[in-house]
Amino acid sequence: MSECEQARRLSAYHDGEISGPQREALEAHLRQCPACAAELSRLRKLSRLFAAAERPQMSPAAVARLRRATDAVVTADLGRMAKELMAVAASILIVCSLWLWQSRGQAEPTEPIPAWETAAVTYQGATATVSDEQLARWIVLDLERKNGHD
Repeated sequence: MSECEQARRLSAYHDGEISGPQREALEAHLRQCPACAAELSRLRKLSRLFAAAERPQMSPAAVARLRRATDAVVTADLGRMAKELMAVAASILIVCSLWLWQSRGQAEPTEPIPAWETAAVTYQGATATVSDEQLARWIVLDLERKNGHD
C-alpha cells in the first residue's frame, strides 16, 4: 500500500461507501497521485478475480453430514442444560426438605383451643348440653387471660 494519506480511503471508495464532495475530492486526488491510482487498480483487479472464481459446491452427502453434526451439537447442549436444571431443582428440594424437617421440631407450642370457642362453633341442635350462662362464663374467663384468641 502507498504512503499517501488518501490511500486508507481507497477501499471505501472502491466499495462505493464514499459519496458527494468526498468522492469528488478523492477522484481528483487519484488523477494526481499515481500510487493511489495503482492501488485502486490493484483493488479492482482483485475484485474481478474473486468475482470470476468458481464457487465450490458441497455435495448433498456433505450437506447432510454437516446438518447431522449441527443437530448433534444442539441436542447435546439441550441435554446438558436439562441435566444442570435438574441438579438445581434437586438441590432446592433437598434444602427445603431439610429446612422443613428442622423447623418441625422447633415449632412454637400452640395453646389449646378454649372450651368456649369449641362450644360456640359446635352444632348443638335441640339438645344443648352447655347452657348459655356456662358459655358466657367461659368466654369471660378466656378473655381475662388475654391469650391472643379473638
